[in-house]
Amino acid sequence: MNKNSLLRMSTLAIALAVAVPSFAAVVPPGTQLHPTQTLIRNNGSEPESLDPALAESVGANNLTRDLFEALTANDADGKTVPGVAETWKQTDSTTWVFKLRANAKWSNGDPVTAQDFVFGIRRFVD
Repeated sequence: MNKNSLLRMSTLAIALAVAVPSFAAVVPPGTQLHPTQTLIRNNGSEPESLDPALAESVGANNLTRDLFEALTANDADGKTVPGVAETWKQTDSTTWVFKLRANAKWSNGDPVTAQDFVFGIRRFVD
């Protein structure tokens, strides 16, 4: 693998980890939510941006991880686990295929599509 391919793969991996659209939480049926939904986080300082493509500081990235769900996540042991993607596989040296959860929706109820992730990744790389 040449340096250019390695750089592109690294950039894609970073983009997949941080440049994602926002999704509503999956709430199990029958769960009674509090009437006011508030996230309180001691972040140490104000974030420079809540846009995952622009977040640079630890504080901003802490918040974007709270607000946005990626294709994959890391568990407490650092193992890669499903996020919006139920499964994923590498089909060749430059191609990854992700199967998205069927119930993934935006906060307005619209379904999340693969194109939403493509848009987010391209936006991040540009």
